[in-house]
Amino acid sequence: MITLKKLQSLSKENRQTKVSDKSIVGLVWKISALGQVSASYRLRKTGHKTIDKVFRRNMPLNADAYNNVREEALSLMLKAAKGENLFNEESRQSLSGDYTLAEYNLIYHQDRPIEQMVKDRLSTKKGNSVKRDVQVEKWIFSRPVEFASDSKIITLGEICLNDESIPRKIDHILNEVARTGQGKENFRKGLAHLKRMFANARRNGVIDVDPLEDVEAFTFKSTRAKDIPPAELLLILRECRALAKGEGRYGNDKWKRLGLLFEIKIMLGCRLNELNTLRKDQINFVNNTFEIDELDTKTGKRYRFAFPQEVAELFKTSPAWDEPSNSLVFGINNKSAEKYDETWHKLLDSVGLWGHLGDLILKKKAFLKNRNKSDLSHNELTHYEAIAKEIKQLKESRPRGHDTRHAFATSEMRSAIENGVVISEKDMNQIAANTGKGLQHSSVEMTMHYTHVDDEMKRGMVSNRLNTLKQLSGSAK
Repeated sequence: MITLKKLQSLSKENRQTKVSDKSIVGLVWKISALGQVSASYRLRKTGHKTIDKVFRRNMPLNADAYNNVREEALSLMLKAAKGENLFNEESRQSLSGDYTLAEYNLIYHQDRPIEQMVKDRLSTKKGNSVKRDVQVEKWIFSRPVEFASDSKIITLGEICLNDESIPRKIDHILNEVARTGQGKENFRKGLAHLKRMFANARRNGVIDVDPLEDVEAFTFKSTRAKDIPPAELLLILRECRALAKGEGRYGNDKWKRLGLLFEIKIMLGCRLNELNTLRKDQINFVNNTFEIDELDTKTGKRYRFAFPQEVAELFKTSPAWDEPSNSLVFGINNKSAEKYDETWHKLLDSVGLWGHLGDLILKKKAFLKNRNKSDLSHNELTHYEAIAKEIKQLKESRPRGHDTRHAFATSEMRSAIENGVVISEKDMNQIAANTGKGLQHSSVEMTMHYTHVDDEMKRGMVSNRLNTLKQLSGSAK
């Protein structure tokens, strides 16, 4: 028997766990990583591997809620022992595959585990993540997949949950995305959402077979991803340090912290959003490490970074250490930095290798001074759109902030080749596997996508192989 005291203890420790209550068959207690407690009662179908969920309760940790859940579960266990049906007519009707995908999506949102909902809302993107999820769902469910007899377009959201042609319709959407090159990120996130939704329907017995069970989630390789050569990266680092010291036009607290943030990101290969939420109490200067909580990471896993003393000294230069009420290393008043994309492009303007974006933005703003876009004449609108297009092209030709992670992976591979460690593709995969641990990648394939092997590196690998063969030949003689 799981006691209330035991649940309170686990919740206080934030110990994420899932445990069956042996005193009541089917009752399962769950404690999230945030200490949230929920209970569910599940009944295994005879002759099936699936499990029907009869109820789920998110509960406050008090005696009344605890006793009510146990009494309800106990009555259900006794009904099951007598062979009675645990589902009322309303419940039985709801367990039907006749729902459309859009309809069941509403049920799925109510049925998600409480810790998943909390995680979604406390992720590094915070409020924007929920807004983005809604946009993705609207996009995927509004994709046209077939035409009715009256030439009416049928969207994916109108297809029944148990329609056997769903994988084919998903493939149709994928082909359209590949053909137009638009909606790649929406499709990737939308497919991941659909897979979770169908898995939920399968667990709840709404459908007998998950049509997307064998469909693997994937990512589209970015066509903009690029390496930043060492010489260019050094120039960017120099500007980061100038920014962090308050030199130049942007010598205020915000710019200082962002300059420091970019510099440490380049050195450690961290994701920007994850480093942006780093708290002072997460850094250990005794052994020079810091840990990022699972709720603040992209993958939902806890990361641990080790850094040299040089980086430790950089961390200590943050103005946040002199602010007792501010818990964030790079934030101000416990608020993470915003508009860092704007800062990144101003930093690149200072480097001077990729044009000057600031001048173009000022020209664009000048057109709309004290008036709306609709007030522009035809010639003015043409000029305005030409500047907007030039801004877009210039941004796309520049290194992105995320490209510093590509530079990190490429630099590791280049260094291994120059030191004669890499002589074959197997060696290259091993180096990528080790680098991927620092980048928090789940697969070697992803790290290899981040590693841009140029001709010089390929020649170095061939040279290493020849030197190895010469050494072996000399040993044999």
